[in-house]
Amino acid sequence: MSPCPSPRRRPTGRAASGFVLLLLTAGAAQAAPPTPGDGLFISPFGEPFRSRAGLADWFSGADSDRDGSVSPAEFRADGLRFLSRLDTNRDGRVDGFENTAYENEVAPEILPQSAVFRSDRPDGGGPAPRARGLEGAASFGLLDEPQPVRGADLNYDGKITVDEQSKAAARRFALLDPEATGRLSLSVLQARLQAREAPPSGFVRFFRRRPD
Repeated sequence: MSPCPSPRRRPTGRAASGFVLLLLTAGAAQAAPPTPGDGLFISPFGEPFRSRAGLADWFSGADSDRDGSVSPAEFRADGLRFLSRLDTNRDGRVDGFENTAYENEVAPEILPQSAVFRSDRPDGGGPAPRARGLEGAASFGLLDEPQPVRGADLNYDGKITVDEQSKAAARRFALLDPEATGRLSLSVLQARLQAREAPPSGFVRFFRRRPD
């Protein structure tokens, strides 16, 4: 009678530890989500710029007269340009199908935060839902809007028109220009972005010594 084959030995000791470490490393590499420092900037209108100079790239394109600042008119024009890019059937508005294509093909980094989030209230409307913390596009941009394209939908009908995009541009410009200077400078926007990427101030306060 032939001897029974011996069972396959399992890796032990250093071999087992190395095998587990290899699996964990591979899994982390696949599952790691993009972060603001990885070279992604989402413009106030939701357009992705995938480079470490993404904010500067967007600013350069929006500053059409090359005077070193972005005016409300230039800001609005940039928003309408991107809206036109998303309007693939050229009917003058971005509908639900085109918005889904935006989320899945143009800026998939903002998923799964695909519901309507707004940074303020629409004119004459009730309060809009808010996101807690930095989620979706808000993790990579200047404003707390996880989905900037849907965020321009003032009447919540699932379509974004030129008029709605123009109103969204005015509202967002005001948020980025709290001093009402009428101009956006690259240096101020860079400081804003860096502040948003910094650790939350509440976390710092937690470890600060209490005054006696």
